[in-house]
Amino acid sequence: MTMEIKDQKISILIVDNDQKSSAKTIKLLQSNPLVSAVELADNTDLALRKIISNNPDVVLFDYPSSGNSEKELIELVKTKLPETTLVLTSTTKENAAFAIQNGIFKYLLKPIEQEELNSVINGAYQSKQNHVLARINQIIDKAPEEVRFRLQTTKGYFMLNPDELIFCKASGFYTELFLVRDRVELSSQYLLKFEEILNQFNFLRVSRSHLINQKFIRKINKADNTIVLSYAGKEYKIKAGKSQIRKLSNFENE
Repeated sequence: MTMEIKDQKISILIVDNDQKSSAKTIKLLQSNPLVSAVELADNTDLALRKIISNNPDVVLFDYPSSGNSEKELIELVKTKLPETTLVLTSTTKENAAFAIQNGIFKYLLKPIEQEELNSVINGAYQSKQNHVLARINQIIDKAPEEVRFRLQTTKGYFMLNPDELIFCKASGFYTELFLVRDRVELSSQYLLKFEEILNQFNFLRVSRSHLINQKFIRKINKADNTIVLSYAGKEYKIKAGKSQIRKLSNFENE
């Protein structure tokens, strides 16, 4: 099973009460194509609320800061948001000691330069990609019975294991879903949508109207271009295209 990593752009929170300084930083960030959103908080109290609500990827934290939540902000990011990059910004190098004492190892001297800021953004972007890849690998490594996807039907939604779905049949503006244990559900989604979702789970579109789960194939009849699916003694005869019959027959003979 393969999964594609989508573009994961970076969200930024600037904590700075100097309007001129923050305006310049925002302008620099907006020129970086990896940045999706930039928010501003002029004190640590407001910043703390925004971090809790929005979980930014990077926090540019100006020191000394305004507000009463400086320690709480640093502690929150360090202990609860390990994927968030915390960067101390200051007009003097002497404040780098404060950063190190508080476990902040990224430091930008103001006025902030484009190249140094881009380096921080690029690092955060790469880190985010790595975290996404790690989560995808965790999903891939799960046992088959743990795989679930949300299925939309005319009655609402339910979670379905792909192994429980025998085949899908296009029926006018709807799609009939034939499940194990003689269950049939009706969905308002087109068959093409199910093909996109189920392609990674060994399903095959065998005709304009049928999408089948290959694990339930019992027979392939070349004479009349049909496929017989079977579950718990019950059989379903599906008409298929000649090219799909050839493909399945060749696969069986390998």
